[in-house]
Amino acid sequence: MISSTGASKFPDNKGLIEDVFHEIRTILSGILSSVELIDLYNGGRAAPEKAGEKIARQAGAIKSQVIELEFLLQNVRIIQHILNDSLNFKRQPVKIQPLLQDVVEDDRYAHLFSRWVRFKTIGLREVGYVDEFLIRQLLLNMLFRIQRNSADDGTAELQIVFEKEFFELKAVYTANAHDHSLSSSIKSLASESLQTFLDQRICSLIGYVAELHEGRFEITALPGGRIEMLVTIPYDVN
Repeated sequence: MISSTGASKFPDNKGLIEDVFHEIRTILSGILSSVELIDLYNGGRAAPEKAGEKIARQAGAIKSQVIELEFLLQNVRIIQHILNDSLNFKRQPVKIQPLLQDVVEDDRYAHLFSRWVRFKTIGLREVGYVDEFLIRQLLLNMLFRIQRNSADDGTAELQIVFEKEFFELKAVYTANAHDHSLSSSIKSLASESLQTFLDQRICSLIGYVAELHEGRFEITALPGGRIEMLVTIPYDVN
């Protein structure tokens, strides 16, 4: 079953903003818990080396959560401009492959996502006309979605393919049984529940950005609880 979303189906402001702020509250709760644990380790009776290991682990968790919080605040910024009809969308000539590689290799994200990403070049096209900021955020939305919603089975992958006339971002992962929007097996979902999953509002932001670029976004439930997200964007402006 496939669902496509985009500019023509952008959701109401209340629902989408509530989705994003729920994620922000979750991150802030995680940061607070990590800080409280660090305080506990500092004042505890554990051996100094053990306490140091635990503090370092919690500090790493805080760093990751702050990185995701910054990403989500950029989502809020984009959503507010969309809802206010003030989004400054400009397609300009950009070297596509270096742009997407820079996102994956960025020090903030490399340790989180680089193991999932594969690049494949079919066409020789170097420059495409895109809005650089929005394309970066689109890729991050796909990567953070994998991080939040995929099972830890080592099979998640996001392949970035550069064709002759377009580039494609294709993510495939196994759905996490703890994701509140779905059960442990996509196949067991009733059609109404599956549609709820496929139409999750945050996916509309990915679809909106793809459609602005005259591209398309699809999310598909595959057999065995697998999920596929596909974004296709042409290099040129029609």
